[in-house]
Amino acid sequence: MKRAAALKALSMDHHHGLVLARKAKMAASCEKTQNSEKQQIWTELLAHGKNVLMSHFVIEESYLAAALKALNDPNVDQLVDQLYAEHETLRQLLSPNTVRDTANLKMLGELLEQHIRFEERELFEIAQMKLDDQTLQTIAAACSTKHH
Repeated sequence: MKRAAALKALSMDHHHGLVLARKAKMAASCEKTQNSEKQQIWTELLAHGKNVLMSHFVIEESYLAAALKALNDPNVDQLVDQLYAEHETLRQLLSPNTVRDTANLKMLGELLEQHIRFEERELFEIAQMKLDDQTLQTIAAACSTKHH
């Protein structure tokens, strides 16, 4: 999948997210993984959430999702609704109120991986096809501001 230059910063954020998702899934599914290792992965995930995901979600929701909703295409609207729903679940899993247990670690790892794959394979592909260059450049500018 060739990624439009304007969406590359968001895709780069996804790479680290996939690495963490894989670590979480592996730790949660391996009975030999010590509790301290699982807690370390929780710590990494929470830091990633605070330092990357929350601002990443804001850019996707404020710029990408808003532009896609403006297309008034029911099929695209379904994808945007999925984006919002998954972001909300990820926010809940990364909230201070979530129990830091193996089941939630597994759920977080699985959802984060599935969500990233969904964005890369479906949402970003639609955005590249349907959004104009000016809109894509606005998204890129928002990413540039976030990363500096």
